[in-house]
Amino acid sequence: RVYHDLSKFKLSAFVVSTAAAGYVLGSGEVIDWEQLGWTSLGTMLCSSSANTWNQIFEIKNDSVMARTMRRPLPSGRCSVAHAALFGVVTGMAGVGLLKEKANDTTAALGAGNVALYALCYTPMKRVHWLNTWAGAVVGAVPPLMGWAAAREGAIEPASGVLAAALYFWQMPHFMALAYMAKDDYVRGGYRMLSHPSSDPTGRRLAGVAMRNAFYMFPLGALAVGCGLTTAPFAYEAALLAAPMALSAAVFYRRPSIPNARNMFYGSLLYLPAFQALACLHRV
Repeated sequence: RVYHDLSKFKLSAFVVSTAAAGYVLGSGEVIDWEQLGWTSLGTMLCSSSANTWNQIFEIKNDSVMARTMRRPLPSGRCSVAHAALFGVVTGMAGVGLLKEKANDTTAALGAGNVALYALCYTPMKRVHWLNTWAGAVVGAVPPLMGWAAAREGAIEPASGVLAAALYFWQMPHFMALAYMAKDDYVRGGYRMLSHPSSDPTGRRLAGVAMRNAFYMFPLGALAVGCGLTTAPFAYEAALLAAPMALSAAVFYRRPSIPNARNMFYGSLLYLPAFQALACLHRV
């Protein structure tokens, strides 16, 4: 259970799904299911390592936040040394597995993303609200890892479609979370955009969410234009983006916890559907 929580298993599994989608979209006529499995496992290990180091560096902050105080380190269920060993082992195993079973490019992206999450995004959370943008870059890398694994290390422009979807999607998703947990983040000492000193009304945060939700509309057409998917995906992707944009617009018009919650849960439905349809219509 401690390892499950250190790895943030559900989040890591979600990250794996984005890497797997990138692999499928980057594959030719035949998908190498064995290599897909190894790539997914390597990505899972890298994500587990990044999440573990994140918790090691945030013990003090997590201990005063209601949503995080029951994690293994602040609750005393695990020592720092034990967590650090888990972070080292999973990180080295993940990068090594990606290098052996995929290629150097995939391994480098995995290692770089662990470092970016633990050494850039994590300390930025206590300094500046731009941390969310750094975190969005971290979230956009796993589909590129999957693509690189499928294409023998090559990363073509078409691979950027799914990465862009991940990047834009994270803004309404995490802005909603930042608004719903704004008081908790203040107690924890985090400088999210929802901090009263940065956005006392919530409109600035809501504007970021709405802009990025609207950026999702052309992604399907872009995928078709890049030769990544067949034509129906352009219409389906736009239809998927519509509820996200609508919930973001409602949140912008009236920032509130219920409207933020609607946008948050809507975002949980959007991305799996986008990935599944993209893979279904892949060329």
